[in-house]
Amino acid sequence: GLTGLKRAGLVLFYILFVWITGAFWTALAGFIVRLRGGDRLALKPQELAGRALAGRTAVVMPIYNEETGRVMAGLDVIWSSLVRLPEQAAFDLFVLSDTRKLDIAAAEESAWRELSARHHARGRLLYRRRPENLGRKAGNIADFVRAWGGAYDYAIVLDADSIMSGEAMVNLARLMDANPQAGIIQALPLPVGRETLFARLIQFAARLSSPMLASGLAWWQLGEGNYWGHNAILRLKPFAAFCDLPRLPGAPPLGGEILSHDFVEAAFMRRAGLQVWLVPDDSGSWEEVPSNIIDYAARDRRWAQGNLQHLGLLPMRGLHWLSRVHLLTGVLSYATSPLWLIVLVL
Repeated sequence: GLTGLKRAGLVLFYILFVWITGAFWTALAGFIVRLRGGDRLALKPQELAGRALAGRTAVVMPIYNEETGRVMAGLDVIWSSLVRLPEQAAFDLFVLSDTRKLDIAAAEESAWRELSARHHARGRLLYRRRPENLGRKAGNIADFVRAWGGAYDYAIVLDADSIMSGEAMVNLARLMDANPQAGIIQALPLPVGRETLFARLIQFAARLSSPMLASGLAWWQLGEGNYWGHNAILRLKPFAAFCDLPRLPGAPPLGGEILSHDFVEAAFMRRAGLQVWLVPDDSGSWEEVPSNIIDYAARDRRWAQGNLQHLGLLPMRGLHWLSRVHLLTGVLSYATSPLWLIVLVL
């Protein structure tokens, strides 16, 4: 027979089993899609090769007390790759600083001036530092959209540790031009650049499995995909009109400012009638991962708080059902661990 403990354990096991099999079947679908040469319904940047760009794109990198040398070296690589292309005139690059430490801010401005002079990019490689860190990263980008968004059709959002090739950024802009129903197009960033054993294990696992998993996600999500907050292109006019973040009721950690803004912005863009796509086949997109388990855990703690806040957004009216699935998936990323513990205790 079934006791109360067994019934409770069965319910929890069902939730956890669906969680695991969802990822498994997504990866298997991606394996088959890649084995067959791609998905005929997915966005394909290679089909638009040579197409002239119609829109203007701002490449924006929000930074906050970052290592200046690393940030500027990455920007140097990105800009050098971009200006070699005939489409480079359609792009400007913005460094959006929220740095609070005055010595780092001074180093940022000095390094930016040097980089801009070396590339003869005055008026195209720009630096802005906010006096107050309102709204964190999401507030930083929102401030850019209010101040400069009207001059551009699209924005490619980077993190401080992001690298994108000029070809990858041009491909994203071409996809936006060719798909006016798209509000966000997310590229697949692969982790690179770390030398510790811990980080190299993560990099190896990601290079092995991420393209397959991303192909599976793109196959079943189609235009109801998700946004990961960086290495993606946004259509600025609807982003400005529909993706302003609400303040959650109650006190932190679950109330107040929304920390994990990307899932929410994707849900709001889809609610407005525009599509969100993942493009797993566009190479030239990279990021860095924490090099040790302490830094990794600190990042995970921030993500845990941000994702658990999404519980308060699930009842919101007008969200597409797949957007609710994305929000719930983010919650379960951290809720599954205590659920497994409860199953073991039961």
